[in-house]
Amino acid sequence: VLSGFLITDILMNAVGRPNFLRNFYMRRVLRIFPLYYLSLIIFLFILPAFTSPHIKWDYYTDNQFFLWTYLQNWLYIFKDPNNAHILNHYWSLAVEEQFYIFWPLVILLLKKPKYLLIFICTLLSVVILFRFGLWIYKIENLAYYNLYTFTRIDGICIGCLVALLKHINFGFIKKNTAVIVLSFAALNFLFYFINRFYSFSFPYTGMVGYSTFAMMFGLLVYEAVNRETKIINFIFNTPLLKFFGRISYSFYIFHWPVYLVMNSYLLDIVKAQMPGMAAQLIISITAAGFAVLLSWLSYHYFESYFLKRKTKYSD
Repeated sequence: VLSGFLITDILMNAVGRPNFLRNFYMRRVLRIFPLYYLSLIIFLFILPAFTSPHIKWDYYTDNQFFLWTYLQNWLYIFKDPNNAHILNHYWSLAVEEQFYIFWPLVILLLKKPKYLLIFICTLLSVVILFRFGLWIYKIENLAYYNLYTFTRIDGICIGCLVALLKHINFGFIKKNTAVIVLSFAALNFLFYFINRFYSFSFPYTGMVGYSTFAMMFGLLVYEAVNRETKIINFIFNTPLLKFFGRISYSFYIFHWPVYLVMNSYLLDIVKAQMPGMAAQLIISITAAGFAVLLSWLSYHYFESYFLKRKTKYSD
């Protein structure tokens, strides 16, 4: 949601200026590609030679074409990872990059926020209808709901929608944000408990749950941007959140591999000293702390080099 909002807001402010597309794509490349491709070198060529045999690297090394071309979410659908999990979180990076290839072109073509809003709402409707189609035709593979580009771009679309509303300035959303957020939250929890206790056959989360949660977060982003709610404005401007905002991309890249590698080496050792749940908690906290440190180092000593070069492609 946040990514869709930020990218759309940047594009709407820049559309019509000289080198609009070149500047966007080059800034995107400088922000995303260096760390992403460095991580692939580390995870596909270096770590497999040194880490525990319990971590399955072969699935990724044998199918690395999909990772190098940002098509890994399609790989996960059509070729079962079979308990190879260490890079599965990269699916969302693939969905984002696939969407951002064509979204600037749509903005360049339609330009006006109202036309773009109609386009995004239509696309969002198609996503939900597509999910219903999968359910009606009894497609049981959850990867289709969780990883398929056409079923998981709803979060990005809602972020785009929020950015467009900012430019259109709809009063209804502004006045009723709290009510809408609470309504979506209540709806999600209601269906969660129905599914949990009554074995309701409708897969709510896979059908519309992703979208309603995304709408909740989208409205929070909208409220934060308006700066009219003091508590939200205070929370989003705390130094801690700003710190995590800077390292969020590298943290996303590293957090899951760091956890799995640490878990493979330390779980049995820590379990010998304390109960299983406590051991798992200790490893999780340790892995999170190490991932934060690694992300901070990455941001300051690697990513910042490329981020400084983004100014060359500023308007």
